[in-house]
Amino acid sequence: MNADPLVLPANELLHFCTELFVASDLSSADAHRVADSLVHANLRGVDSHGIARLPHYLTRLALGSINARPRLSFDRLGASVGRVEGDHGPGQVVQWRATQEAVSLARETGAGWVTLRNSTHCGALDYYGLEIARQGMIGLVFTHVDPMVLPHGGRVPFSGTNPICITAPGEGGQIFCLDMATSIVAWNEVGNAAIEGRSIPSGWAVDAEGRDTTDPNSVAALYPFGGHKGAGLGLAIDILCSMLSGAPYGPDVPKMYGDLTARRYLGGMVGAIDIARFVPLDTVRSRITEMLCRWNRTLPMEPGGRVLYPGEPEEIMARTRAAEGIPIPRAVVAQLDGLCVERGWKTLSELL
Repeated sequence: MNADPLVLPANELLHFCTELFVASDLSSADAHRVADSLVHANLRGVDSHGIARLPHYLTRLALGSINARPRLSFDRLGASVGRVEGDHGPGQVVQWRATQEAVSLARETGAGWVTLRNSTHCGALDYYGLEIARQGMIGLVFTHVDPMVLPHGGRVPFSGTNPICITAPGEGGQIFCLDMATSIVAWNEVGNAAIEGRSIPSGWAVDAEGRDTTDPNSVAALYPFGGHKGAGLGLAIDILCSMLSGAPYGPDVPKMYGDLTARRYLGGMVGAIDIARFVPLDTVRSRITEMLCRWNRTLPMEPGGRVLYPGEPEEIMARTRAAEGIPIPRAVVAQLDGLCVERGWKTLSELL
């Protein structure tokens, strides 16, 4: 986050984003879903997937590569499996439908696995994983994107940042939430750095010549996390998202920031496991909370520090930003204001 950001309450930001999507011909329900996912990401400190992506979505909606009025459908392919046809609609709307169908299948059969196809960028995966956990289930959410990440030992990207999210419910709303890209950093972190005019750390990315770079504007590919481990996991996620849905994979996935008139054809997969089919849900909730508390009590590396479990830093940030407001970089505000002025819409600055 750059210096001296502007700060807005989450509810005002949600209303602003929803109105822009309604003005772009989304239904009120779909507009709220996409806006809610963006503000959710900002609240949790995942600004790479927050409203900084709003101009990109609005541009694609205007150009028709995101279908504002998709006809989603669900085909049940077996007792516990199915597929959502996204009709190139907003990725949040498609992924949410797949999440609902996976939970419904799990309620009926004990587990639900749903693929999706012909989707678009769906934002932060924890938005869907947390919902599955709130339903008393273990959630597994995957998506793939266009080639942005180097294979281990390679100089040219093959797979995308291909994130994975795994969630499990504890007591009192506590949730284990592992949500991570298989690249060393999310691509949108680089995009935000470019918008804000700041450099990126060495070791994140390479330029077109395969040389390490700190200039976000010259980034051609990201490193995988953990070398061969992250690269291999990213490829495995590409298999789950593409082979079971019929979506393109790796180098064949249309670029998010390439031709903005071109549709993305993204795939994905959502899994839900009904805990109560194995062990009483309350028992598992109690044990997960006990496990996370023991994790917290692990001796920290730094004196006075605290060992946090996956998802806890985001929970802490969400409580802080819910109380104090969401900081928005001035460069993002300027970008949004310019887009709104072009279309005769109320600007973000008018809310300040």
